[in-house]
Formats: sequence, C-alpha cells, structure tokens
Amino acid sequence: MHGLRAEYQDRVNFVILDYDIGDDLALARDLGVARHPAYGLVAPDSDEVTARLFGPQAEDALRGALDGLIADRGG
Repeated sequence: MHGLRAEYQDRVNFVILDYDIGDDLALARDLGVARHPAYGLVAPDSDEVTARLFGPQAEDALRGALDGLIADRGG
C-alpha cells in the first residue's frame, strides 16, 4: 500500500487508521471497515463509501480500485 500511496497521493487522500486508538476505531466502524486489513474508498466531498475491500489485497486490485475512484470523480 505504501508504494501506491506515494504514487496516488496527488490525486487521492489516504487516511491510515490505528485500531488501537478509540477515535480511529470508531471511524472505521462508521465506515464499515472495522476489520484489519480493510480499505474503504470514500467518494470526494461526501461521506459515501463507494467500495470496501477486506483482507490482504493484491497490488493490482488496489490499483484498480483507486483508478476507478479517480475515474468516477473525473480525475
């Protein structure tokens, strides 16, 4: 994920949650991603989670999800 973060950070905001921190865990639960590892893609300018991925993900799956998010917002 860290390699993808460096590659996409100019187009996607990444938020890393630490489930040992109460507020982070609460946000993860609100987003419906309270298992680890989990990824939630949130639509720009909204609270809508457009996709959820659970468990270890192959780089190409994460890249596809990020590319889809960018395409959906016209970027």
